[in-house]
Amino acid sequence: MLAKLFSYHPEKPIDLHREITGGLINFMAIAYIIMVNPLILHANGAGFPLNAAITSTVAIIVVMTIFASFVIKLPFVLAPGMGINAIIAYNLVLHDKLSVPTVLGVVLFSSVLLFIFSVTKIRQIIVHAIPEILQIALSAGIGFFLFFIGIKNVGIVSANNNTIIGIGHFDLPIILTCLGFIAASVLFIKRKIYAFLLPIIVISLIYLIVYPQSLPKTFIQMPDFSLFMQIDMLAALKLSVLPAILSLFIVNFFDATSTTMGLLAQLHFNSQQEKGSYLKKSLLTDSVGGIVASFFGISPSVIFVESSAAIQNGAKTGLASFITALICIPFIFLAPLIGVIPSAATSPVLMVVGLIMLSNIRQIKSVNFEDIIAIAITVIMMPLCFSITAGAIFGILSYTLLKLMLGKFNELSPTLIVIAIFCCGWFWLN
Repeated sequence: MLAKLFSYHPEKPIDLHREITGGLINFMAIAYIIMVNPLILHANGAGFPLNAAITSTVAIIVVMTIFASFVIKLPFVLAPGMGINAIIAYNLVLHDKLSVPTVLGVVLFSSVLLFIFSVTKIRQIIVHAIPEILQIALSAGIGFFLFFIGIKNVGIVSANNNTIIGIGHFDLPIILTCLGFIAASVLFIKRKIYAFLLPIIVISLIYLIVYPQSLPKTFIQMPDFSLFMQIDMLAALKLSVLPAILSLFIVNFFDATSTTMGLLAQLHFNSQQEKGSYLKKSLLTDSVGGIVASFFGISPSVIFVESSAAIQNGAKTGLASFITALICIPFIFLAPLIGVIPSAATSPVLMVVGLIMLSNIRQIKSVNFEDIIAIAITVIMMPLCFSITAGAIFGILSYTLLKLMLGKFNELSPTLIVIAIFCCGWFWLN
């Protein structure tokens, strides 16, 4: 019964232990979004109402992740994109002075564009035009990016006025992170299904014993649905708002597409046709997520890169994502509990998963030096720019320009050249 609901291969039995633990691990990996996303959109009081943003964030995660569990049938979690929310808060709200209802209109129309591209197969054509070595590089780059997020969140590295970035001050949270990283690595190498979940639980308990003040004063917070259906479509149709729509569309397109490709690269499929079918369903689902998010009053939801945690734990079906969604539901009322899970507990998982994804670079066999340049730029620029989109665009542009300048026109498709031109447009919009 479960196999028919959550898998396209009902003849294969579902490993309940791996799917359930995968769902728990995915929740632990994405739990921070429930607080971080509203805080970013709140923009120090200038943007979205905080309590309403928390409610809308949880609601979109639950609804779209359940939708994905039945449609994509892979352990993918959908949540508000963590780069897109910064664009909305700091570019559209603070810089462009757009009202929240107008911003929601921008989210709607940019997501409708994405949906059209997905339905008409334009998006798939673009994805297939990207060379396989760049697709693998995207996966590796996302891994490097995740590792960097892990060490940055806990303070292993920090900003430095003299050297831009430097080593942080080693305190108990950093020591716990390092121990958690070693523990998670050893358990993963030994193929233990609790490799990621156990370190998170143990470190969280130790942290709360040492820092009991971290416990919230209240555990209950009534949901605030005031952002629902607050969209202003007419205001978003003004000519002056068009650049905002195009900017959000381009960022969402490359961010969501590159993340999806990176996650699919970690899974094993019986054929390229089967992989293409999953890709189509995934791209269509994340475009629907943006449309739904606009009516929920929140930033666009996308397939989240942290879904890697469940995949690496051995989860293979939509049951894992369904479990994640169910765990999220109570947090509509219990949002303060999210603060109980410290960065010291989640960072080790991000670091290990990041290194696992980075190891995908081994799939690239014999390549020319110009390919190595494009691969390196893709991988390195993601964490340096703190943007998956930027890394993907730098990689595509460097690959295309190098092939053109070397006269290797037969290695370029017309579609890839058009993509490169649009990548230049992204720089102009930024």
